[in-house]
Amino acid sequence: MYVPSQYREEDWDQAAYLVKTYPLATLITTDSNGLIIANHIPFFLKTDTENGGKKLLIAHIAKSNHQLPSLQSNSNVLVIFQSANSYITPDYYPGKPETHKYVPTWDFASVHIYGSSKVIDDFDFVRDQLNNLTNQEEKAQKKEGEKAWKVSDAPEGYLKVMQRGIVGLEIQIESFECKYKFEQEKKSADTEGVIKGLALDGKTQLSKLAVDANARADQKKALKASNTL
Repeated sequence: MYVPSQYREEDWDQAAYLVKTYPLATLITTDSNGLIIANHIPFFLKTDTENGGKKLLIAHIAKSNHQLPSLQSNSNVLVIFQSANSYITPDYYPGKPETHKYVPTWDFASVHIYGSSKVIDDFDFVRDQLNNLTNQEEKAQKKEGEKAWKVSDAPEGYLKVMQRGIVGLEIQIESFECKYKFEQEKKSADTEGVIKGLALDGKTQLSKLAVDANARADQKKALKASNTL
């Protein structure tokens, strides 16, 4: 992934935030003929505390999915997560009327995760994955006091029938690249203009991402400056 230095995030916590907040990812492999295969699959991020704290992406996949053979013991898997995103109009920038030397751009965050995959055809593994992902998303969607739906709310016989068509997928995370592109290279007034414009247009998730990304960028600049004194 092309990541200019001002947009690079090396802190794993920022990558993990994207995985948990935007769990639908693009899963990319190549088949035995070298052809690229991509599917869109929601993942649950798990830390294996019993095996040295390994970071894992857990999912399930249809047994009929043509990508399945390429996920068997594959050490070259790419998984891409992306935040909400938006076109950035030059009208957001308060400096535009002065010079008009502004052009549109696009703001987003993304993490590319590289790892090794294996298919796990185990009933308990798949059920745990279903429970974990469901509980995470229900908690995120429900308002305080509302009852969250659980996998166990469905009839067990029905669940067993549905599970027959899927298998588990585990990807051990080996490395990652993370990019938060939110006006960090702009003057503070223009950055604030984008943050305000996004909020006024109802794009509150993006506005908050821009606030947080720029706060981290300012901290890095301050730390770098203090180290040169």
